[in-house]
Amino acid sequence: MIPLQYFPFSTPRFELRLGVTPLSAGQSILERNEATAEELREKQKLLAEMPEYYQQALPGSEGAQREVSDVLGLPGQTFAEIGAAYSEDFLILRAGGDQELIAGHLCFANGWCLDEKMGRPLLDIHTPVPGYAEKLGAPTRSLLERLKPGRPVGRLNWSMKPTNRLDLSSRWNDWLRFVICDVTPENAGERCFLRVERQTLTALPESACVLFTIHTYQQALATLATEHKALLQGVLETIPPGMADYKGLTPVLGSTLRWLRDNSQ
Repeated sequence: MIPLQYFPFSTPRFELRLGVTPLSAGQSILERNEATAEELREKQKLLAEMPEYYQQALPGSEGAQREVSDVLGLPGQTFAEIGAAYSEDFLILRAGGDQELIAGHLCFANGWCLDEKMGRPLLDIHTPVPGYAEKLGAPTRSLLERLKPGRPVGRLNWSMKPTNRLDLSSRWNDWLRFVICDVTPENAGERCFLRVERQTLTALPESACVLFTIHTYQQALATLATEHKALLQGVLETIPPGMADYKGLTPVLGSTLRWLRDNSQ
């Protein structure tokens, strides 16, 4: 289930924005809930199957990895141990220069994997996102450069998928294209899931790097509150075609909108 405070839409129209807000004193970077035990079992399974696919680090990132344990209040735990013990995915980015991805523990990726992104600049990583370079590239660069230790920030990202599988890394792309064919206007509410990433960014003070965490929540459209279905409908009605393609929505967009129009009143 998606916690109420992480529902990603406040208006019934699509918006491309960074949407960063400071974490309050009572907000934790790490979250546990009723789904945590199952999520950790899934992580352990994936790590046992393909450890080098789901966790990678570049030489020279060791200091930043060690800092993560201190920043999260988990002294003595390695980056790999932390990644396996919490539902969040963990990435480390350089704050300056080209802001490359230098380490990652990523089990629940949405349409990408570490093999594709490790060592690449942040702007290069986001090249597939329509409008990112023009609208979000400069603000994102500035955010990472100006982030202060002890003052983490958060944001939300969303997508919609015809499955509740948490691991949607690139290895499942062919399978996902097959599954998406089963979505119809009659079953879209049960078959499609709103997928929300609660993302946080935390400055690592010694290495001048940034810890980026992702906690994935998802919920079947049929279980959303009526007002949330109406907001989602408005967003899907106004999403630009290029963004719909990027998010993988195009094959199910018509069926989902027909279902929402019948079930959001």
